[in-house]
Amino acid sequence: MRRQFYIPLLLVVAVQISLYAQPKAAPEENASSVLPVKEIDADPDVPTLEQVVGFGWAQEITSHAEFERYLHALAEAAPDRTKLVRYGSSYERRSLNYLVISSSTNIKRLEEIRQNNLLLSDPRKISDQEAETLIKDSPAILWLAYNVHGNECSAGDAALVTAYHLLADRREETRRWFEQLVVIIDPLQNPDGRERFVQNFRKHRGEFIESNPLGSEHTEPWPSGRSNHYWFDMNRDWFLQSQRETQAKVKAYLDWQPQIYVDAHEMGRNATYFFMPPRDPMNPFFLAKQHEWLLRIGRHQAKWFDDFGFRYTTREMFDGFYPGYGSKWPSMRGGLGMLWEQASVRGLIIDRDDETKLHYPDTVLHHYVSGLATAELSAANRESLLRDYHDAQRRDIQLGNDGPVRHFFLLEEDRPQRTARLARLLLRNGIGVHRVTEPTKVSACDIRDDAVKDRVIPAGSYHVPIAQPGGRLARVLLDRHVEMDEEFVKRQLRRNELFMSDEIYDVTAWSLPLAFGVTCLTSEQSIDVPGEPYNAQPASHAFPDQQPKVAYLVPGTDGAAEALCGWLQSGARVHVMDRAMKLNGKEFAPGTLILFVHGNSDKLHQSVREAATHFGLAVYAANTGFVDEGAHLGGPYVKWVRPPKILMPVDTPTSYRVGHTWHLFDQRLHYPTTRVVARNLSRMDLDDFNVLVLPDGSYSDKYGFDKTFADRIRQWVSEGGTLLLVRGAAHWAMGDSISLLPTTRLQKPVEPTKTSGTEQQPDSDDEKPTMISPDSAPGIFLHASVFPESWLSYGCGEKIDVFYTGNLILKPLLPTAGRNVVTFVDQNKLLTSGFCWPNTLELLAETPYLTHQKKGSGHIIAFTDDPNYRAMYPAVQRLFINAVLFGPGH
Repeated sequence: MRRQFYIPLLLVVAVQISLYAQPKAAPEENASSVLPVKEIDADPDVPTLEQVVGFGWAQEITSHAEFERYLHALAEAAPDRTKLVRYGSSYERRSLNYLVISSSTNIKRLEEIRQNNLLLSDPRKISDQEAETLIKDSPAILWLAYNVHGNECSAGDAALVTAYHLLADRREETRRWFEQLVVIIDPLQNPDGRERFVQNFRKHRGEFIESNPLGSEHTEPWPSGRSNHYWFDMNRDWFLQSQRETQAKVKAYLDWQPQIYVDAHEMGRNATYFFMPPRDPMNPFFLAKQHEWLLRIGRHQAKWFDDFGFRYTTREMFDGFYPGYGSKWPSMRGGLGMLWEQASVRGLIIDRDDETKLHYPDTVLHHYVSGLATAELSAANRESLLRDYHDAQRRDIQLGNDGPVRHFFLLEEDRPQRTARLARLLLRNGIGVHRVTEPTKVSACDIRDDAVKDRVIPAGSYHVPIAQPGGRLARVLLDRHVEMDEEFVKRQLRRNELFMSDEIYDVTAWSLPLAFGVTCLTSEQSIDVPGEPYNAQPASHAFPDQQPKVAYLVPGTDGAAEALCGWLQSGARVHVMDRAMKLNGKEFAPGTLILFVHGNSDKLHQSVREAATHFGLAVYAANTGFVDEGAHLGGPYVKWVRPPKILMPVDTPTSYRVGHTWHLFDQRLHYPTTRVVARNLSRMDLDDFNVLVLPDGSYSDKYGFDKTFADRIRQWVSEGGTLLLVRGAAHWAMGDSISLLPTTRLQKPVEPTKTSGTEQQPDSDDEKPTMISPDSAPGIFLHASVFPESWLSYGCGEKIDVFYTGNLILKPLLPTAGRNVVTFVDQNKLLTSGFCWPNTLELLAETPYLTHQKKGSGHIIAFTDDPNYRAMYPAVQRLFINAVLFGPGH
């Protein structure tokens, strides 16, 4: 039956760019132009792309507006077999849509099918007999998702071809699929990134299509179309859900809980095609049955590709370890997450290194055929898919009943807003959370030290039982460390010794309690914890009944920092305490905000009350300035918070990560920034600003970051400016001609390479070893100490787990030069989570993560890594927020 689904439509796909492209190879030389199967029985009432938008399949790269027009046309042509759903919108207000396709019978009872599928996803709600009835009677759910990276455009166009085929083919073989199957097609997960790519391509396209990969139509300007509006890689955002698009997508996913979720991508132009199974390392929480399914689906897909003569690879690229991919997070939820990767054209035709040309229609065709193959197998194995999916949910519950970790407890302590934020994130991941309603004694250990003790869990703490659907995902996200396969690690160490590149694809640590800096306890006890379901309420707040005579005092939690941004924009005058203080028996830590009644408007009372409710703040009244002890309200340790005026370069040579900092200001702090194209920064009047953030980047003279500009910055800092140097900017600042950061980078000596029992020896004992940069840390958590007397450390405590990537390792500042505010601990206690190269770990020990220099009236603050990376690490983000908000006033 499979051969009958290769259709004349694909002939259109294969030839319709002939108006512009160079002639393709003859059919016998190009498998994509050969149609060895029967023709589709196309329903003329279902429109083709050309009939709707004016060009045929893969003749152009389709824009978001053209996607919308065509999706609506398909839904209108077959209303009895489709449902078009707008499930969200992007930051640039483009719609996010999915198209549901099934039989008319299934569409009529679509809500019933969805609800039944949700029952199968939670074995606690139905009996085994009821589950078996649903398995026998329900269609499977297949979700095909495309174009999460905006410039990987063949995926999106393949989605449209696939949707057309599934609706237009009137043959009984195809229609029978939909007796067994509901297909959900999300054709464009990242409309903002795709639109950025499409407009650039169309702007540079000429009368003749250019195949040279360096041609302008293949060259994207910074930051490229891969990322979304804030330049996030949304295929790393599934469990973090920092982005609006991801939040909407995951909510839509959880509304359906599909058995199979496919994420279609592109890779380099010289590759072929990749489909599952993945390469090692696999996440240890991945089920053996899930791997069997991926192997089974991969073999079926291979049969289709073999029939068409398509080249492909599997199991030697793209691992299965990091849970934030679209192909991995669904697997941790009990489904089957799958990845397709197609070699990219980044246009309509491109030259490859093997002296062949890759045509855009071919790339669309391959993803399209993958969709047909997956739909065929899913329909044929409907009952097995549903049964194994239901069983995966039961295994999650069993993990909580029998596993070594049965409960997680998140304690509020002095970080109530941050802990509530983490609990809300777990809810958005479909993980059930409860509030403990009364103090509960348990035998538990802190994930940071593994020491089991009898402890009392305070009322108000957050309880995450593992015996629930999603229990595996809870373990993956909340465990301190997830082990990589031992043999894989050994192979990487050996490759490292031989100066071969490693096979680690993404970060190796992501523990959310470490990222948020909250206390997390685990227990293996079988206990009933008194509690009630948590429904994402904000942290509790407290507010005085009467307006105080002197001031409002707001302890310096994360919520207070966010509230501060609103108060500053409203014109309120806010002060901050640099030293601890006790008033009326209540202790207030450094970082406490003070809003004096005198000097503020009559609206202060209402403004503080609203902030307390919104951010979950504890607000206290000061009716006298005569303190019990510590800093006095009128003394030198109370500083005015000068409103920051923030300048930040974007564009080349900055990293796309600058968008993560922009997102922090825009979407979390809701505080304005001025972003300037980096090459124009030297033309800006720095006196208009008091904070300059130089994000990660590759700064050099050719972009205007030369000695002259450095001298301007030096003068500006001495007059009161606060300069923040992040990662690559810190490296630039150490340069001999720049001299803004008085330290040097640590390097490692080149060790002799050992091969076959021999090793290369230096020519002379007197010869100094060659020094090179250490191996890059692949995303790890490192334990660090915090200097508590610094205003940079407000709300951070004396210890912190820092997320670290890269290899920028600095010598500590001398005491005469500045302060090492956050310093990694000694090597024995350094690595908290993840994998790190031994030589890199050795160099990192007792080196600074955050340094501070007081220069005249201003400050130079340097981070060796980006605290805002992926918006994942509130604990270290707090250091950055303190630098921005409190630097100008100090």
